[in-house]
Amino acid sequence: MTNRLDSRLFMNLPDFSTIPWRLAVWRLAIIIAFGLAAGCAALPTPAAVSLPTASSSPSLPTPTSQPPTATVPPPTETATAIPHTSTPTVTPLPSETPAPTETPTETSPPPTPSGEDAIYVYYILLNDGGPVACGDSLVKANTGLARTGDIEADVRTALERLFFKRQYFGRLYNPVYLSNLEVESVKYDKNTKEVSVRLDGTYVRSGDRCDDGRVRAQIWTTIRQFEGVKTVYILLRESLLGDILATR
Repeated sequence: MTNRLDSRLFMNLPDFSTIPWRLAVWRLAIIIAFGLAAGCAALPTPAAVSLPTASSSPSLPTPTSQPPTATVPPPTETATAIPHTSTPTVTPLPSETPAPTETPTETSPPPTPSGEDAIYVYYILLNDGGPVACGDSLVKANTGLARTGDIEADVRTALERLFFKRQYFGRLYNPVYLSNLEVESVKYDKNTKEVSVRLDGTYVRSGDRCDDGRVRAQIWTTIRQFEGVKTVYILLRESLLGDILATR
């Protein structure tokens, strides 16, 4: 309809070249006015919009259907390879174990010295008709100790064994067992071949008058067993032991 109106309008337009310019302006204004009127009539009329009215209680929203949501399936357990990690190996520390002890090997004892290599002491064999004291004899007993070649050391060792406080060694009698004698010093003179012995302690007599002679015989013979000894000189404190034994 609008198109037909516009065509009619332009079909009836006069020729502006044959009319004065004022009349032409006026007619142009009329044409423009008609064009505007026709354009306004062609525009759609806006629909009336009703505003919501205030009510005492707000209306609850009408639940609308939610769009369908995609249902995600639960994740499935998949075997995940665990990276291999090297597990530290704990090496046990060596425990303290006792060092192996050497098993003592059985060794045969050294042979007992004998003959001129051994140190002897002399005891008394009673009443055998010998030349000592009252018909007795001297019997040497091996101490099991070897001589060192040092006369002073060997004489000291022999006397210390002789003064051991024991009365009998088997059948052999030790008359000096009652006394308390200790070796204080031993001196040897190579020129005179004399041994000087100094004793400390006390000499104790027994009830047998023959024991003094027996003591003298066993002590002097024990010292003279060593080669090179000729003279024996013995002091008990400040007295000659020989004089003590000879006096009763």
